[in-house]
Amino acid sequence: MSAPAASEDPEPCRTCQEFDLAEAVARSERDGSRETDARVLRRRHVEAEHAGVSPTSARRAP
Repeated sequence: MSAPAASEDPEPCRTCQEFDLAEAVARSERDGSRETDARVLRRRHVEAEHAGVSPTSARRAP
């Protein structure tokens, strides 16, 4: 058997997913302040925990 290909997507980060969900919920509730908070917290998390590189490729463009 061969090793997995290096081009496979990394395991999604649960914390990143939770911030994405919080942002989506805030957007659906038209709560711009909470939406911004979720975006800022996710960005800070990515910088601190993932060396500034988002671990999920499914992140949508703004």
